[in-house]
Amino acid sequence: MVITGYDEGFENYMDMMNETGFGFAQVWPLLTSGFLVMAVTVELMGMSIIAPASQCVVVSLYFWAVLADSYGRRWVLLVSTSLSTCVSLTSALMPTFPLFIAMRFCVGLFIAGPSFAAITYLAEFCTFYHRRITIIYMAMFQGIAMVYCPVMATLFIHQKWTYDLGFIVYKPWRFLMLLNSLPGLVGIFLLIGLPESPEILLCTQRKQKCINVVKWIYRVNKRKEMDWQVEPEDLSCPGYRIVDKQTCVELMNQGRPLFKKPYVVPFLSSCVVMSGLFFLGNGLGIWFTDLRNRRIDEDLESYTICANMRRFKEFYSELDGCQVTLKSFRDSMFLGATYLIMFNGVALLLRNVSPKIIVVALQILCFLLGGVLPWIAHETATSVIFIIFLAIPNCLIALVSGIVIEFTSADLRGKAVCLCILIGRSGMITGTFLVGYAMDANCELTYTLFGLYALGCSVVSVLLPGKWKCFRLIADQPELRARSMSVLRTRSMARPTQIYDTLIKK
Repeated sequence: MVITGYDEGFENYMDMMNETGFGFAQVWPLLTSGFLVMAVTVELMGMSIIAPASQCVVVSLYFWAVLADSYGRRWVLLVSTSLSTCVSLTSALMPTFPLFIAMRFCVGLFIAGPSFAAITYLAEFCTFYHRRITIIYMAMFQGIAMVYCPVMATLFIHQKWTYDLGFIVYKPWRFLMLLNSLPGLVGIFLLIGLPESPEILLCTQRKQKCINVVKWIYRVNKRKEMDWQVEPEDLSCPGYRIVDKQTCVELMNQGRPLFKKPYVVPFLSSCVVMSGLFFLGNGLGIWFTDLRNRRIDEDLESYTICANMRRFKEFYSELDGCQVTLKSFRDSMFLGATYLIMFNGVALLLRNVSPKIIVVALQILCFLLGGVLPWIAHETATSVIFIIFLAIPNCLIALVSGIVIEFTSADLRGKAVCLCILIGRSGMITGTFLVGYAMDANCELTYTLFGLYALGCSVVSVLLPGKWKCFRLIADQPELRARSMSVLRTRSMARPTQIYDTLIKK
C-alpha cells in the first residue's frame, strides 16, 4: 500500500466532473440509491423483533465496506441487494419458525451492503457542491419507508384470508413480506442500467473506464458528447491506494489511516456525534410505538406521557396491552411524514448554511425538546414534541454521513462511513437498553438523560470539519492549500459558490 497525494491528476478529474453539471445522470443514481435505502429501512423494520438479524447487519457491514472500496460500489450494491431480496422473498415461504429465523438472519447479512454503499455510490456521481444536498434527498426515502411500512401493515395485517399451498398456509403476513421486498426489486432494476462510480474506478486504477463514465454523465446531462481529450495518465486519485495483492488481515486493516493524521480528529468526532444520533433517534425510536401505546384514552389530556405510562401499568395486564390496530401505526406514519418535511427543510438550509451549524443547532433544539417532553400534559403537544425529537437525529445521520464522505478520499470512503455507522449502532444499543431498563423505574429522568445526551453531542459537533476544511483534508498539494487559504481570506467573495469555483480552477 502506498500514499498518493492530491496533484494535478486529481484536479483534472475534478475539472472534468464539474463540466458535467447536474441533471438526469445524478437524478437516476439518486432514485436508485433512494429505493435501496428504502429497502434497507423496510427490511430492518420488518426484522426489528428479531435480535440476531439486527446483530448480523452489524457483523457483516465492514466486510461489505472493504469489498466496496476494493472492487466498486455498484458491484456490492447489485450483489448484496439481489441476495437480500431473494432471501427475503424465500423467507416468506418457510414452513417452520426456526427456518424463518435462519432466513431472516441471512437477510441481515446481505442487507448490510446497501446500508452504506448506496450513499457513497450516489456521492461519487455528484460534484463537491451538489453532494450534500443530493444525499439529504436520498435520505428522504427513509421517511417514505416509515410511511410505507405501517400503511401496508394497516391494510393487510388484519385480513383473514388464507391459501393452503400444501407445504405452507399462505397468510396476509406472508404477503406483507412480499410487499416489503418491492423497494429492493425497484432499486435493482434501476441499478442495472447505471455504470460504476467514476471516482472508485479512478482510485482502483481503471482510469479509462473512469473517463468513459464521466463522458457518459456529460452525455446524459448535456445531450452531446464531451469534447475533452483526456488520457488515463492525466488522472490520479489521492489517498491510500492498493498496489499489490494483500492478505485478508491487511485488507481488514485498511481502515487504519482513519485513525491517523489528518483524519483522526474529524473522524473520531464524527463517530461520537453519530453514536449520539443513533442513541437518540434509534435507541428511543425502537420503543416509540410501544411507548405511545402505553396510555389510557380516558382523561388522556390531563396526564403527562410518564403519568399515562404509570396508569397503563396499573390498570392493564400485558395481554390487554397487546393491541395491533390502525391507531398503533398512526404515530409511525406521522413520524415518517415528519422525516420528509425535515429532510426538505435541511436541504433548503444547506444552500446557505454550513452543515456543521445545522448539526449543532438542531441538536440543541433536540436537547430543549427532550427537557420539556416528560412534563407536557397536552396529548397533541406531547405527540408533536416526541415525533420531532426522534426525527431530528435521524435526519442528522444523513448529514453527518455526508460530512464523512467529503473529508475522506474515495478508497477510504466506504470504510469511513461503515465504521462511523458501526460505532453509531453501539449508541443505538445503549439507548435501547436504557429505555428498556430505566423507563419504568424513572420515566422523567430517562427522557431528561436523552435530552442531556443531545446537548453533549452538540458540543462535540463543534469539532466536525466545515465545508472548506473537508476540501483541504483531501487536498495535500501545498500550492492548493496556499491558494485555498488566500481564497478564504478574500472578503469580497461573499458567495460560497464563488469561493468553490475559485478553489477548483487551475
